[in-house]
Amino acid sequence: MKRLSERRRLTAAEFETCAGEFERSGRSGAATTPQRTGRGVVALPRRGRGEHAPEQLAGFLPKDMPVHTRPHTETVALYAHSRRLTGDCRPPSVSSGHGRHLLTDHTWPWILTGRVTTSDGMAGSGVLVGSRLVLTADQLRPSESIARGSWWMTFSPHFDSGADPNAPFGSSDVSDLAHYNAGRDTEYGAGHDFMLCRLFEPMGHQLGFLGATSFADDWRGLQVWHSIGYPADMGGGTRPAVRINGSVEHDHEDDNGWYIEAEASLDPGNAGGLFFSWFDDGHVRLCGVVSAAESVDGDLDHALASGDDMVSLINWGRATWPE
Repeated sequence: MKRLSERRRLTAAEFETCAGEFERSGRSGAATTPQRTGRGVVALPRRGRGEHAPEQLAGFLPKDMPVHTRPHTETVALYAHSRRLTGDCRPPSVSSGHGRHLLTDHTWPWILTGRVTTSDGMAGSGVLVGSRLVLTADQLRPSESIARGSWWMTFSPHFDSGADPNAPFGSSDVSDLAHYNAGRDTEYGAGHDFMLCRLFEPMGHQLGFLGATSFADDWRGLQVWHSIGYPADMGGGTRPAVRINGSVEHDHEDDNGWYIEAEASLDPGNAGGLFFSWFDDGHVRLCGVVSAAESVDGDLDHALASGDDMVSLINWGRATWPE
């Protein structure tokens, strides 16, 4: 299994370029703020199987916020992969029918996914799930910086290096992190590759945020799931890409976490991105966080971390970290 953030570890030159992009980001004429370091990291214990957990959570659509059920997109050229990985897991190959497009829509809910960068030099994707809450992949946790005693993460919703301004809704550093303590249990970690970030700025007040749901078996094969992220082969990981109407093939439960195999063309940089859909009650909910690429019997699948524990983590954040 190949995690989809590892190949987005930035070189020194890329890191300096990224820092310059964020320094220039924000609305036209908006003042920049100095970067703030993180304050705390919470490792939550495993939940017992008998503990109650909500199956779904509602999102928030601000009043008068424009909504599109289908996003505005553009076609963009893909970068070819040139790096080789050992083992049977590798970055996804992309064909002419990859189905991904550059996301240019500035309406809800397409603006809620953003680019995540860290003090460990990694980059990926994340999505607003609360007024100050962003859900991303646990593999993006800057463990090396945390161990040294000083770390940072930055989230910019709808960041696009090809637009001006490139962060039209600004950005916020992360004050706190929460994740489940997987220890050395790799199977548990695969189904729990999600992490909650608390932002210094309440960006969800202005932009809104998504709801969440655990996965149901009868959703397999339904082509109703949309994914957004920052893949390396589109804009070098700095431009938002969207794929409409993907599906889920298989799902595996592990200690209240779910490992879901998705039929979608993804790429390194998508880690922390989401799979979401519109539901009959009018809500938009995510069902999982993009985690890894895995080759199984010659079939390349892409994995999501999902399950009751993902919903419980978001619910814990909404109750524990005040707005």
